[in-house]
Parts: sequence; C-alpha cells; structure tokens
Amino acid sequence: MRRLHKLAAATGVAAAVICATVQPAQAYTPTVKPHAATIAVSEDTTYFIGGDGKVYLTGWDVQAASGATRATPTALAGLPSGVRAQSIASGYRFVLVVGSDGKVYGAGANGVGQLTDTSADHSQQHKSTLTPLAGLPSGVSAKAVAAGLNFSVVLGSDGKVYGTGWNSNGVLTTSMPTGSTYKLTPLAGLPSGVRATAIDAAAYQTVVLASDGGVYGTGYSTHGSLSVKESLKQLTAFGGLPAGMSIKAVAVSYENVVLLGSDGHVWVTGDNSEGQLGLGSADTNDHTQARRIPGIEHAVAIEAGQSSVLAVDQYGFVYGIGANYGQLSDIGTPVTTADAVRVAPGQPSKAGMVEVASTAADTLVRDADGVVLGVGSNSYHQLTGTGDRSALTALAGQRISAYKSPAVSGTAKVGSTLTAKNGSWSVKPTAYSYQWYRGSTAVSGATSATYKLTSADKGRKIKVRVKGTRTSFTSGTAYSPATGTVG
Repeated sequence: MRRLHKLAAATGVAAAVICATVQPAQAYTPTVKPHAATIAVSEDTTYFIGGDGKVYLTGWDVQAASGATRATPTALAGLPSGVRAQSIASGYRFVLVVGSDGKVYGAGANGVGQLTDTSADHSQQHKSTLTPLAGLPSGVSAKAVAAGLNFSVVLGSDGKVYGTGWNSNGVLTTSMPTGSTYKLTPLAGLPSGVRATAIDAAAYQTVVLASDGGVYGTGYSTHGSLSVKESLKQLTAFGGLPAGMSIKAVAVSYENVVLLGSDGHVWVTGDNSEGQLGLGSADTNDHTQARRIPGIEHAVAIEAGQSSVLAVDQYGFVYGIGANYGQLSDIGTPVTTADAVRVAPGQPSKAGMVEVASTAADTLVRDADGVVLGVGSNSYHQLTGTGDRSALTALAGQRISAYKSPAVSGTAKVGSTLTAKNGSWSVKPTAYSYQWYRGSTAVSGATSATYKLTSADKGRKIKVRVKGTRTSFTSGTAYSPATGTVG
C-alpha cells in the first residue's frame, strides 16, 4: 500500500526531473555549459535538446492547454531566430529552457506564476509557446534552471538563485510571500560573498551547491532530506556531509537529496523506505546525515528519482537503486543493492551513457553518440510509440542534425585537394556522404570526402554538403562555409 501511495503522489508531484551533471570529456553535448542538462522527464512528458538547438517533447504536449499527446518528437515553438536551447528542466506540465541569449523561456502551465506573469490581473494561466520569464536584473544571464511541482528556480550569472511560482513550505524562502509570486525574485539565505554554482528542485524543495563547498536547502525536509527534521524557510547549510570532500553535483526528489562527491561516490539523505540509501534493507527512519551508496564507483552524473537513486559511472553504465515501477528495468520488487539498468537488445548504439533523468515511472538517458533512450511507463507515449518499455529503448523519430557545421580544409588553388571535415552531429552518424558545389551548382561526380580543384573552379568559391546517416534515424544534411575564391 505504501508503494502505491507514493506512486500516486509522484504522479501529481513530478519529483526531481533534472540533475546537474559532471560529464566526461567524450560526452555528447550541443552546448559548452559544464552543467547543462540536455534531457528532462516529468510524469507524462519527456524532453530533449536536438542538434538544431530546438527542444523536442514526446508525451503530454505542454503547448496545448486543453491537453494532447505526441507519440513522436515534436519541436516546441517560441525560441527567437538564432537562439539555441542550452539547458532544460521540467515541472508539472511546464518546461523551462535556458537560451543561448542568456534568457529563460517557459511553456505550459502557469496558474501560479511558475512561468512569471506580468499582466495586471495575472491572467496568463497557460503559455502555449516558449516565452521569456520576467524578473532577472539587467545584465544578469541565466546559467541553469530547475523546477518543482509549481515553481521555477534559475541560477543567475551573478551567483544568486531566483525563483517564481508557488511558495509552499518555504521552497522559495521568506524573501517571497506564501502563495504565488509572479516574477523571478532572489532567494534568501546564502551567506554574504557565497555564490550559487548549481541548483536543483523537486516538489517542495530547492537545493543549491555553493562556492564555499557547501550544500544549502530550503523547503520541506521530507524524512530529513535537507539534513534537518523540520521544514526550512531560507537556504540553510547541510550538516553531516563527508569531511574533507567537495561536492560536484546535486539532485533532488521529494524524499531524497543525492550528492556526487569528488571521490566519485554517491551520497544520499532522506527516505529509505524502498532501500534507496543502499543500507541493505529498507526502513522508515529520517536520515539527516548523508549515506554513501555501496556498489557505485567513479560516478560522473546523478539523478534522484521517486524513491530511487540513479548514477552514471565513467564507463557509461547507469546504475539504479530503490523503488522500481519500471524505471529501473522490469517492474518488480525494490532494488536494495545498486544494479545496472538494462539496455534492450538490438538498440542502435553501443555507446556508453553520459546523462540521466528520472521520475516515478520513467528513466531517460542520453549516450555518448547523442542517442536518447528511455525505460518505464509509456502511458502518454512519452517514450514514443505505444507500450511500456522494460529496458532502455531508443526513442523513435530522433533526427541527425549538425550542431557544428562541416568545414573545408586545404588551399583554394587549382591543382590543390580540398578535404571535407564532417562537423559535429546531435546523433553520431555511422556513415557520411558528400557533394561538392561550385558556387550553388553541384559538381558532377564530386561525391567523395576530397575534391581536387580544376581549371573550371578558378575564380569560383567551393563548398561541400555533408549528409549523415544512421539506421533507424532521420538523416541530416549540412553545408560548409564556402572557401575563398579559387586562384
């Protein structure tokens, strides 16, 4: 009965949906931000950033106020021309996006100001396209976003944390009144001179990693997850952290706070009713002191699911522990010893995983080739197609897109040979094809990775079109910049 109750609560809570990641050097990313999250998942929608800089969703479509579902990836509208998504987070039927222009954009539910509302009567109950959030001071850009049940938090370039939405249980601190706040406002509690470096949020909790090496939390301290047994009304330093070790990342769910240590170990506070603390058995005690999960070594990314903990190690394996509603592969009894999340046979990539996001009944990962895979419930088509997934399975409809254009190397002189450089792609192609152009005209027969300039090219500019293909993915094409005039 306890497990059924918790699953029902998670469905309405949209627990921790995003974590700060410490990605290995070989990881796919369409951005240069060190803690960028390129995937996110709520209880009925999954999101990922494509190589074209757009955000794609499957499942419940937050753009439709009346409700609709998408069985294949659908791009969210609203980002201005030239602005690319760099990081994302999702709450209960709303999504947040950090744009390359340093602004925060949001779409979906806005009944309590979680996406801000500058109208006089606060009538903007829903935003159907990605729309800028209001309140960041002039000159301050967004570095990261996180979302709880009905509130949003933003990490500013000034080292402050800003929040908007429903301030329940002190989740947005005493700097905001209880109830709704309709613009981004600084949270209270960080000591003078201490800057926030990473953030995460869950149903009624906000947690901040700070420049002094401390972890600060505010809101409802479920089962001691914020290192105290009572609720907090301002950002307050955690006690009981491992001595002499720095914290590299933080992830939050309704019941647990997960910390990634500089030693590559994963530490957890809060609930252990499903054995998610790795103590070997479950209990109902409040765990205010961080406990290390045995069996997970060399972790590089972490996530806090609903009554579960997930981590990616440096070898690309995803491990899970705790409640298992299908998000840890094959619905079954709680996993009380960390175990690898299974990949379905015949998947289109054998690359290691680099990023993970999870909620009550779904886990989403991205591998080092850029492929997004999911496991768990598919009741809203959030994992594409139909039918639940018992192991990690690639989402259908992913596109191969170049996020770094191809290039041409060599000397633009008759008799010289030019070489195509493939660029970087959202999903790593397994094959490339080429077409060389003289101006805007395709050169007949010039379809290899190299091209020897002829007298016909003199006085013209040359470019190459590269096409990337991979079985089961929509192929992509991209053009290089043109060379200088051929001499």
